[in-house]
Amino acid sequence: MLVPAPDLLALGIEVARLRRAHGYSIDALAEAAGVHRKTIIQIEAGRVAARVSTLHGIAHALDAPLAELLEPLCRQHAVPQRSAAR
Repeated sequence: MLVPAPDLLALGIEVARLRRAHGYSIDALAEAAGVHRKTIIQIEAGRVAARVSTLHGIAHALDAPLAELLEPLCRQHAVPQRSAAR
């Protein structure tokens, strides 16, 4: 089965949306998440596949469940069907 590529731009848009909703600047979010401002800029632009630890810090800084933050990565993908027998 071919694995679809994650939608990094959709993730970036979600991070930017949540950042703005919390009234954070890029610098404020970077500081709260413990990452460099360049990392936030690259994530919001959809240029990088961030590490889970980075996304975990961002999710905590934004008071958002990690699953909610990651949901846009697969939003456009078809839901895989599970077989009954495993």
